[in-house]
Amino acid sequence: VSTSPSSATSFDPTRTWVIDGGPGIPSLPSGPPPTLVIAADIGYRHARDLGLPVDVVVGDFDSLDFDALRKTDPGLVLERHAQDKDASDLALALKFAWTAGATGVDILTGGGGRLDHLLVGSMLIANDDNINRRIITHCGASRSVALKPGKPFDIEVQTGSWLTLLALGSDTRVSTEGLRWDLGPADEIPPFSSLGLSNEVVQTPTISVQSGVVLVVVTSRHE
Repeated sequence: VSTSPSSATSFDPTRTWVIDGGPGIPSLPSGPPPTLVIAADIGYRHARDLGLPVDVVVGDFDSLDFDALRKTDPGLVLERHAQDKDASDLALALKFAWTAGATGVDILTGGGGRLDHLLVGSMLIANDDNINRRIITHCGASRSVALKPGKPFDIEVQTGSWLTLLALGSDTRVSTEGLRWDLGPADEIPPFSSLGLSNEVVQTPTISVQSGVVLVVVTSRHE
Protein backbone atom coordinates (compact mmCIF):
# COMPACT_ATOMS: atom_id res chain seq x y z
CA VAL A 1 0.00 0.00 0.00
CA SER A 2 1.43 3.38 -0.94
CA THR A 3 0.15 6.86 -0.18
CA SER A 4 2.01 9.52 -2.05
CA PRO A 5 1.64 13.17 -3.05
CA SER A 6 3.93 12.45 -6.01
CA SER A 7 5.38 9.47 -7.83
CA ALA A 8 8.76 7.91 -7.09
CA THR A 9 10.13 9.29 -10.34
CA SER A 10 9.58 12.90 -9.21
CA PHE A 11 12.55 12.83 -6.82
CA ASP A 12 16.13 13.92 -7.48
CA PRO A 13 18.11 10.71 -6.85
CA THR A 14 21.55 12.23 -7.51
CA ARG A 15 22.71 11.55 -3.93
CA THR A 16 20.39 9.02 -2.35
CA TRP A 17 20.71 8.04 1.29
CA VAL A 18 18.85 5.15 2.89
CA ILE A 19 18.57 5.36 6.67
CA ASP A 20 18.45 1.91 8.24
CA GLY A 21 15.95 1.06 10.93
CA GLY A 22 18.25 -0.64 13.42
CA PRO A 23 18.27 0.46 17.07
CA GLY A 24 21.47 2.50 16.81
CA ILE A 25 21.49 6.08 15.50
CA PRO A 26 23.83 6.32 12.49
CA SER A 27 26.66 8.80 12.08
CA LEU A 28 26.58 11.31 9.24
CA PRO A 29 29.20 10.67 6.54
CA SER A 30 31.31 13.49 5.19
CA GLY A 31 30.54 15.01 1.82
CA PRO A 32 27.66 16.89 0.23
CA PRO A 33 24.15 16.47 1.64
CA PRO A 34 21.68 14.03 0.11
CA THR A 35 19.12 14.99 -2.51
CA LEU A 36 16.83 12.09 -1.56
CA VAL A 37 16.42 10.53 1.89
CA ILE A 38 14.60 7.20 2.21
CA ALA A 39 13.96 5.84 5.69
CA ALA A 40 13.52 2.15 6.37
CA ASP A 41 10.69 2.17 8.92
CA ILE A 42 12.02 3.51 12.25
CA GLY A 43 14.98 4.91 10.34
CA TYR A 44 12.63 7.88 9.99
CA ARG A 45 13.22 8.76 13.64
CA HIS A 46 16.98 8.33 13.26
CA ALA A 47 16.95 10.66 10.27
CA ARG A 48 14.99 13.29 12.16
CA ASP A 49 17.38 12.98 15.12
CA LEU A 50 20.22 13.66 12.68
CA GLY A 51 18.45 16.70 11.27
CA LEU A 52 17.83 15.10 7.89
CA PRO A 53 14.71 15.96 5.90
CA VAL A 54 13.01 12.66 5.05
CA ASP A 55 11.31 12.24 1.67
CA VAL A 56 10.14 8.62 1.82
CA VAL A 57 9.41 6.02 4.50
CA VAL A 58 9.30 2.36 3.42
CA GLY A 59 8.45 -0.63 5.57
CA ASP A 60 5.79 -2.51 7.47
CA PHE A 61 5.43 0.29 10.05
CA ASP A 62 5.70 -2.07 12.97
CA SER A 63 7.74 0.60 14.77
CA LEU A 64 5.92 3.71 13.53
CA ASP A 65 2.31 4.87 13.63
CA PHE A 66 1.37 5.00 9.94
CA ASP A 67 -1.81 7.05 10.36
CA ALA A 68 -0.24 9.53 12.77
CA LEU A 69 2.76 10.03 10.50
CA ARG A 70 0.51 10.60 7.50
CA LYS A 71 -1.26 13.39 9.42
CA THR A 72 1.76 15.05 11.04
CA ASP A 73 4.02 14.96 7.96
CA PRO A 74 1.68 15.03 4.93
CA GLY A 75 4.51 15.74 2.49
CA LEU A 76 6.05 12.31 3.04
CA VAL A 77 5.76 9.45 0.61
CA LEU A 78 4.73 6.43 2.69
CA GLU A 79 5.11 2.97 1.18
CA ARG A 80 3.52 0.47 3.53
CA HIS A 81 4.04 -3.29 3.28
CA ALA A 82 2.45 -6.19 5.12
CA GLN A 83 4.30 -7.44 8.19
CA ASP A 84 4.20 -10.95 6.71
CA LYS A 85 6.56 -10.17 3.85
CA ASP A 86 9.50 -11.80 2.08
CA ALA A 87 11.90 -8.84 2.20
CA SER A 88 13.33 -6.68 4.96
CA ASP A 89 12.48 -3.00 5.28
CA LEU A 90 16.02 -2.17 4.17
CA ALA A 91 15.70 -4.34 1.06
CA LEU A 92 12.42 -2.64 0.19
CA ALA A 93 13.95 0.80 0.73
CA LEU A 94 16.74 -0.06 -1.70
CA LYS A 95 14.17 -1.25 -4.23
CA PHE A 96 12.38 2.09 -3.92
CA ALA A 97 15.68 3.89 -4.53
CA TRP A 98 16.21 2.07 -7.81
CA THR A 99 12.62 2.79 -8.85
CA ALA A 100 13.26 6.47 -8.13
CA GLY A 101 16.19 6.39 -10.54
CA ALA A 102 19.13 6.23 -8.15
CA THR A 103 22.35 4.91 -9.66
CA GLY A 104 24.04 4.64 -6.27
CA VAL A 105 23.03 4.64 -2.62
CA ASP A 106 24.67 5.39 0.70
CA ILE A 107 23.18 3.28 3.50
CA LEU A 108 23.50 4.79 6.99
CA THR A 109 23.19 2.36 9.87
CA GLY A 110 23.97 2.60 13.54
CA GLY A 111 24.38 -1.15 13.99
CA GLY A 112 23.33 -2.90 17.17
CA GLY A 113 20.27 -4.97 17.82
CA ARG A 114 19.57 -8.41 16.38
CA LEU A 115 22.47 -10.30 14.84
CA ASP A 116 20.35 -11.74 12.03
CA HIS A 117 19.30 -8.25 10.91
CA LEU A 118 22.92 -7.08 11.00
CA LEU A 119 24.10 -10.01 8.89
CA VAL A 120 21.33 -9.74 6.31
CA GLY A 121 21.74 -5.97 6.10
CA SER A 122 25.48 -6.36 5.51
CA MET A 123 25.03 -8.96 2.76
CA LEU A 124 22.09 -7.33 0.97
CA ILE A 125 24.46 -5.14 -1.01
CA ALA A 126 25.97 -8.27 -2.57
CA ASN A 127 22.79 -9.99 -3.77
CA ASP A 128 21.66 -10.21 -7.39
CA ASP A 129 19.45 -7.13 -7.06
CA ASN A 130 22.25 -4.91 -5.80
CA ILE A 131 25.70 -6.25 -6.75
CA ASN A 132 25.74 -4.27 -10.01
CA ARG A 133 24.87 -1.04 -8.19
CA ARG A 134 27.16 1.35 -6.34
CA ILE A 135 26.22 0.99 -2.68
CA ILE A 136 28.30 2.09 0.30
CA THR A 137 27.18 1.09 3.79
CA HIS A 138 28.32 3.46 6.55
CA CYS A 139 28.44 2.20 10.14
CA GLY A 140 30.44 4.29 12.60
CA ALA A 141 34.04 4.46 11.41
CA SER A 142 33.47 1.62 8.92
CA ARG A 143 32.29 1.52 5.32
CA SER A 144 31.54 -1.55 3.23
CA VAL A 145 31.09 -2.28 -0.47
CA ALA A 146 30.51 -5.47 -2.43
CA LEU A 147 32.73 -6.23 -5.42
CA LYS A 148 32.66 -8.72 -8.27
CA PRO A 149 34.87 -9.08 -11.38
CA GLY A 150 34.92 -5.80 -13.28
CA LYS A 151 33.38 -3.71 -10.49
CA PRO A 152 35.88 -1.08 -9.31
CA PHE A 153 36.83 -0.25 -5.74
CA ASP A 154 36.53 3.53 -5.86
CA ILE A 155 36.06 4.82 -2.32
CA GLU A 156 38.66 7.04 -0.68
CA VAL A 157 40.67 5.29 2.03
CA GLN A 158 43.09 6.82 4.52
CA THR A 159 46.53 5.32 5.02
CA GLY A 160 46.57 3.31 8.24
CA SER A 161 42.97 2.16 7.92
CA TRP A 162 42.02 -1.45 8.45
CA LEU A 163 40.71 -3.26 5.37
CA THR A 164 38.93 -6.60 5.53
CA LEU A 165 38.04 -8.87 2.60
CA LEU A 166 35.20 -11.35 3.16
CA ALA A 167 34.52 -13.96 0.48
CA LEU A 168 30.80 -14.63 0.07
CA GLY A 169 31.19 -17.82 -1.95
CA SER A 170 33.61 -20.44 -3.21
CA ASP A 171 36.44 -19.82 -5.69
CA THR A 172 36.88 -16.18 -4.69
CA ARG A 173 40.16 -14.76 -5.96
CA VAL A 174 41.23 -11.19 -5.35
CA SER A 175 44.42 -9.28 -6.15
CA THR A 176 45.37 -6.15 -4.24
CA GLU A 177 47.95 -3.39 -4.13
CA GLY A 178 48.61 -0.88 -1.38
CA LEU A 179 47.99 -3.21 1.56
CA ARG A 180 50.45 -4.46 4.15
CA TRP A 181 49.74 -8.02 3.03
CA ASP A 182 48.84 -7.92 -0.66
CA LEU A 183 47.14 -10.74 -2.55
CA GLY A 184 48.01 -11.98 -6.03
CA PRO A 185 45.62 -13.11 -8.78
CA ALA A 186 46.12 -16.76 -7.85
CA ASP A 187 45.37 -16.24 -4.16
CA GLU A 188 42.03 -17.65 -3.06
CA ILE A 189 40.04 -16.44 -0.05
CA PRO A 190 38.01 -19.31 1.40
CA PRO A 191 34.33 -18.45 1.86
CA PHE A 192 33.43 -16.89 5.22
CA SER A 193 37.01 -17.32 6.50
CA SER A 194 39.00 -14.85 8.61
CA LEU A 195 41.93 -14.87 6.19
CA GLY A 196 41.17 -11.37 4.93
CA LEU A 197 40.49 -9.85 8.34
CA SER A 198 42.18 -6.61 9.44
CA ASN A 199 44.68 -6.00 6.68
CA GLU A 200 46.28 -2.54 6.77
CA VAL A 201 46.27 0.18 4.13
CA VAL A 202 49.80 1.47 3.50
CA GLN A 203 49.07 3.47 0.34
CA THR A 204 46.13 4.12 -1.98
CA PRO A 205 44.68 0.63 -2.41
CA THR A 206 43.52 -1.13 -5.54
CA ILE A 207 41.33 -4.22 -5.35
CA SER A 208 40.57 -6.41 -8.36
CA VAL A 209 38.25 -9.39 -8.10
CA GLN A 210 39.15 -12.21 -10.50
CA SER A 211 36.29 -14.50 -9.49
CA GLY A 212 33.51 -14.63 -6.93
CA VAL A 213 32.01 -11.88 -4.81
CA VAL A 214 33.82 -10.16 -1.96
CA LEU A 215 32.63 -7.81 0.76
CA VAL A 216 35.20 -5.09 1.46
CA VAL A 217 35.05 -3.40 4.87
CA VAL A 218 37.23 -0.36 5.52
CA THR A 219 37.56 1.03 9.04
CA SER A 220 39.25 4.35 9.73
CA ARG A 221 41.59 4.45 12.70
CA HIS A 222 41.56 8.25 12.83
CA GLU A 223 37.98 8.87 13.99
